Amino acid sequence: MTDSSSTVGPVDLDPGDVRFRVLVDHSPDAICVHEAGRVAYLNPAGVRWIAAESAEQLIGRPITEFVHADSVPGMLARLATLRELGDATEPAEAALLRFDGKILEVEIISILTTWEGRPAHQVVFRDITAQKAAQATVRYHAALVEHVSDAIIGTSPDGTVTAWNPAAETIYQRPAELTLGLPIATAVGAALDPAAIVADGGVHNTTHHTPEGRALAIRVSAAAMDSGYVLVCSDRTALRRAEQHFQTVVNSLHRGVMVIDPHGRIESANPAALRILGRADQPLSSSIDLADLFPGHGADGQLRIEAEQPVAVTRRTGRSVNDALLSIDDSDGRRIWLSVSTCLLDPADREGSGVLVSFEDVTAQHLASERLRHDATHDTLTDLPNRAWITDQITGALAGIGAPPLAAVIFIDLDQLKEVNDTLGHHAGDAVIRICAKRFTEVLRARDTVARIGGDEFLILIGAPASVDDLEQIARRLHATLADPIRVDNRTIRASASIGIAATAPGETRLADEILRHADSAMYQAKTSGRGQTRFWTAENDLAI
Repeated sequence: MTDSSSTVGPVDLDPGDVRFRVLVDHSPDAICVHEAGRVAYLNPAGVRWIAAESAEQLIGRPITEFVHADSVPGMLARLATLRELGDATEPAEAALLRFDGKILEVEIISILTTWEGRPAHQVVFRDITAQKAAQATVRYHAALVEHVSDAIIGTSPDGTVTAWNPAAETIYQRPAELTLGLPIATAVGAALDPAAIVADGGVHNTTHHTPEGRALAIRVSAAAMDSGYVLVCSDRTALRRAEQHFQTVVNSLHRGVMVIDPHGRIESANPAALRILGRADQPLSSSIDLADLFPGHGADGQLRIEAEQPVAVTRRTGRSVNDALLSIDDSDGRRIWLSVSTCLLDPADREGSGVLVSFEDVTAQHLASERLRHDATHDTLTDLPNRAWITDQITGALAGIGAPPLAAVIFIDLDQLKEVNDTLGHHAGDAVIRICAKRFTEVLRARDTVARIGGDEFLILIGAPASVDDLEQIARRLHATLADPIRVDNRTIRASASIGIAATAPGETRLADEILRHADSAMYQAKTSGRGQTRFWTAENDLAI
């Protein structure tokens, strides 16, 4: 720091002046002297405040260069009031322009004095930046208290109301002038012990009342202060009403609704959920794990692994699952089918969010749909698969899709069924068909499938592997099972069948319809050879026909 004595020229000072100069140079406040509007002296504190490197940067320059334009008129007006040596202005606020471009808020006092025998002004600056920031903070907090929607209430240690903000007036319908000085219990219409709330963790949910007796759902937060307690009372009446409204709606739904916490535990379930799950008389507890209550089977009847459960899919991916079909066994062991939808309650926090599960019992619709699907692919008389189903199975087997490998197709035509219908009636013929279907099923292997394709005709798919000897043995079993007499209406009927076999091989190039035609051709050859015969299809025999 440069000694300011080098900036003002030689001055003839007596010892008293030297002591005064030393005091000014070491003052913590900034002190400036300006003469005829130009800076004549600036002490080291002023150099620091103005962010200059030395006083030489300011000496001789107009004082207005370092005063914010908004503060200049007031400064000049105050200086104009000083008429006698020693006159001083009242403290006033001003803004100085620092060399680093920042603005410094100061409080200034100007004094009319002399400098080297000429009139001058001595200015004392006090930095009020911190004071202004503190005042702004106080004003901000005061504005918060005045404008927040929560009631902010101050009490003395004994519970007397000492502060009551506008929100408290609105919530409790009590003006401040009639509330200050009242016991807090009287003011809020309910017992309230601030010390007990603080001791219990500082938060308490309770019910307060207005002077007219209207109930208020209030969340009270309490903090101890030197002068007593501060209470923040949040009015949750509307929220509580909305929650009750929502709960009433959820409880009235016919669709089951559950909330699952992040750990897979059931937080809540509406009455419909309990009814659907067969637990109407067994209220759920939060200790029940969803996986224990909700082990779901997919639409294919297979038990889903945990990662494929709708709740797990939603939690893992964040995506909603809509109308997933799965089944569970209720508390009575009855298999029920559910349409299940899931979504996150808080998509922004996938890991910490609960999952909303809604479901409805679609057992009746599912079984009806399954029955329609079954009826479309099965014979109504025997409940065996029909021609459409068996044709799809052959096509799938040849393509290696959705069906086991195929070794052969067997075509069966019951001999002389027309005679049974003509002599005993169609009901007897139907009985013979049902009995024959049952017998065929009983002698086949687990991987073989029998179907009725119409009238007295049956098809059998023989699963691979099966050699020619195996096929011949199967044909003999089919003939043997028909050899046992059939009793219908106290009449004995001896049934027989003509059997045609079309064997297939790996890499088969024929289509399903062609294989069926070949099996039919072989059956025709068997029928023309007499009752109870078997023939294998060959290309040569087919050409002969």
